[in-house]
This record gives sequence, C-alpha cells and structure tokens, in this order.
Amino acid sequence: MKAVQKGIVRRVVLLMALTAVLMTACAGVKKEQEPEGNTPKEAANAMMEELKELDLAAFNACTDNYVRTYHNWIGIPTEREYRVFNELQQPGMVKGKQYESNHKFAEKIVEHMEWEIIDVRQEGESAEIDMRITNVNMRNVLGEYEMSILESMLVAPGSGIGQMVREMADLANGKEKLLSIMDELDVTDTWTTEVTVTANREEGRWKMHVSWEFINAFMGNMLAEDYSEELELRIDELMEQNEDKAEEWAAEVEESVEEWTEKVFGR
Repeated sequence: MKAVQKGIVRRVVLLMALTAVLMTACAGVKKEQEPEGNTPKEAANAMMEELKELDLAAFNACTDNYVRTYHNWIGIPTEREYRVFNELQQPGMVKGKQYESNHKFAEKIVEHMEWEIIDVRQEGESAEIDMRITNVNMRNVLGEYEMSILESMLVAPGSGIGQMVREMADLANGKEKLLSIMDELDVTDTWTTEVTVTANREEGRWKMHVSWEFINAFMGNMLAEDYSEELELRIDELMEQNEDKAEEWAAEVEESVEEWTEKVFGR
C-alpha cells in the first residue's frame, strides 16, 4: 500500500510540475531566423543561446516547440500549444505576480545551463546534433517539493486533500515553495548528460526537435523518475507517520488525479 500511495503522490507532483512548465497556453509572434548560410551546428548553438536568454519567440522559430492551435466553435483561434515555457508567452498577459513567478522559475532553470556541441551528422536535409548539456543538478527539486506537500498534508485537518488543492494553487499562481527550494540548490552540484537533437531543414532554415530527453537535459534532470536514496527514505518515513490518514487521502487523490489527467491531457 505504501508504494501505491507514494506512486500516487509522485504522479500528482509530476503533473503539477508539468502543468506549470509544459502545459498549453498561448504564444506571441515568432522572430525570423536567418534562412541562409546556417549549418546544423550554428543553428543548434543559436537555439541554445535563445533558450539561455529566454528569447522564446526566436526559440520557437528555430524549433518545433509549437504544437497546434486551438479554435473556438466559430473557428477563431483561442490558444496555441507549445512544449516549454508556455506561461511566459500568453498574449495580453499582465506582468503581475503570476508572470513574475513564472519568469523567475524559467530564469532559474536556464541560469547556469551550459552546453557543448560534440558531434554533427548531416545527411541531406536532416541532421543529428550530439550535445553535452550541463546544469545545476535539479533531480531532487520535485522530491523536496513532494516531501513538503506530505509534511503539510499530514498536519492538515481531515484527509489533507484541501491542503493538496492549496499546494496546486500555489504552484499555478505563485510557485513560492518551489522557488524557495530552487533558491537553496548548491550551484556547484552539477549534472551533465549527452543528448542527441534531431533537425530538419525546412524552407531554408534548420528546425530542431524539442524532445522529452532534451527538455529534461536542459532542466538539469528535474524530470527524473527517482530521487536520491536519502530523500526517498525521508518520504517513506512521512508516509509511515500517519498511515491511516495516508490511506484516506490516497484514495481521494487517486480519484482526483484520474479526473485531472482526463481533463488536462485527454486520457
């Protein structure tokens, strides 16, 4: 039962993080990339520089970050779906507290990111670019956040599901707890991985594919499936501290997760 409960909490935390980072929103105008004279290596370096600078219009223009456009019942576009940092690209957004927290989160993601192009294989209009990406090790960020949720829920009245809802609201609107965890990261503790980015030349410019592996690479392994052994043990301890209560809210959360997953992801 404990493993099931922990799995449910992990699903919730990951869904909350994905919603904050990757969920559908609208985007602005794309900036044109120079169509002539760029090699796959030059295009890949330009993409990384634009990501580092959070120049998302330029990043969108040289990648497949754009997914689709949604229309209302009379055919008017209502929103566009992008793969990363969508909350920063909504047209007409008032740059208030929510925008500032989202921007600060994005800045923390890319602040210490470094990269190196280690190999390029081109065949006609297609290319594979091998990159070595280094960032602050963010593997435990969501684990620390999960632990804080468990601690809050276990001392909250009732099953703790109300506290979960409040945590979700904070992640969507303020991210204060998540940002505080990221503030405490040791920037000397880095994570390096190699990832292959595929690209195709379309209308005279190279377009890079934004894969899940690439996203996790530049996010410093934040989307890892497991945490450090020490953190896993602490989460297990919190689950055991109030097993009866955990069973109660786990049942409620399981039902809520299924409803939320169906609403957000259509499955």
